[in-house]
Amino acid sequence: MPADGHLRSRPVSGVIWAYRFDARGRAQAIALDQAVGPSDPADGFVWVHIDFVDRLARDWVNGLDWLSEAARRLLLSVDDHPTLDFDAHAVWGRFSDTLQDHPGEDTDRSVPMRFAFGPGYLVSGRRHPVRAAALARSRIEGGQPVAGPVALFELMIEQVLRAMAEMLRALRTEADSIEDRVLDERLHDESRRLGPLRRTAVKLHRQLSGFRSILREFPEDDCETEENHHAASAAAERLLRRIETLDQEVQEVQDRARFLQDEIAAKLANISNRHLYVLSIMTALLMPPTLVTGFFGMNTGGLPFLDGANGWIGASIIGAVASGFTLLLLRRLGFFD
Repeated sequence: MPADGHLRSRPVSGVIWAYRFDARGRAQAIALDQAVGPSDPADGFVWVHIDFVDRLARDWVNGLDWLSEAARRLLLSVDDHPTLDFDAHAVWGRFSDTLQDHPGEDTDRSVPMRFAFGPGYLVSGRRHPVRAAALARSRIEGGQPVAGPVALFELMIEQVLRAMAEMLRALRTEADSIEDRVLDERLHDESRRLGPLRRTAVKLHRQLSGFRSILREFPEDDCETEENHHAASAAAERLLRRIETLDQEVQEVQDRARFLQDEIAAKLANISNRHLYVLSIMTALLMPPTLVTGFFGMNTGGLPFLDGANGWIGASIIGAVASGFTLLLLRRLGFFD
């Protein structure tokens, strides 16, 4: 559909970037003051990435007559949970992404990425810089050809999965380091290192679950769907296989983290029990002498050893004999086995 016939197809503000891809998949940047509209699928497609914080961008999207009303409503919604919908010609939805090098923000924080694609176009948008779009743009700027809107959508998800795979490698390396120290004979409390590891693994699992939930909703590959949906279904199957593999690795990291947490807790509990055991023995051995010294410390008349100069020797002998008797009793009861 030609765009120059519609004044509303000329963005005023809020478009972060726009590219037009030719039939060979080569990208050429579109000036932000030019009219933007879907291309003839035989000649390529356009990709428009929008900042939905900008009110003018929201107004522009709301006026695009080549997007269905349901697609415009989802793109402009404030909901964050992953979802996907489609009709006979287009697919639109929302998935969880992470911040892309945003100063002062937690880069692991999940933020929604919205998209809509159909014959000759892909529209994406966000309210915060997201990883998927930035990484895909980097590959396109590097000269990678993109065959169509479905391939571009797959490229965005694939770049996020690559970044998640790198994070998983870092988590496994950290888990190996923690495990080596936990299995060392010396005491190492690695609980503080395990906390961030488990938190990152949970976030990765949650994000992968969001991808899985929307990809499973892609149109079934049957004879009644459009050719664009056939390609979307094939891409979804490829991505789902990759996601399942990554999710299994995330679960392995989570299982290792739980095992290490239990191992640390058991090791600390054994050490604490050993210390308490030693303290209990010492308390038991010192109790009789304490009783003896307490007895002779009473300010009453008639106590033995008061008249002699060496009465303290007798009291000491009684205390030592009481401690020895206690020691023999503890051995007899099996406290030292």
